[in-house]
Amino acid sequence: MPYILKSYETGATLSQTTDAPQATGGFEEYAQAGWVPAAAGLGLTRGGVYRLDDPMPGGVKRKIKVVAIGAGLNAFTYVRDGVA
Repeated sequence: MPYILKSYETGATLSQTTDAPQATGGFEEYAQAGWVPAAAGLGLTRGGVYRLDDPMPGGVKRKIKVVAIGAGLNAFTYVRDGVA
């Protein structure tokens, strides 16, 4: 099942991936790759707040803050900022 990235303000779907988040070692910080459309073309901003939904039954809808965007790797790094 995909993870779905959405606008926090409007709930509009921006992108999705089937790649699982990978812990970076920072507190509540994760990197996630494989976005379609590609992360680098989404207009994400460092420090921007978004919503990341796990559509599995019982999956959590999280508020996240982007801390880095990897243009060549089609990935971004985020910090969990609570439940959306």
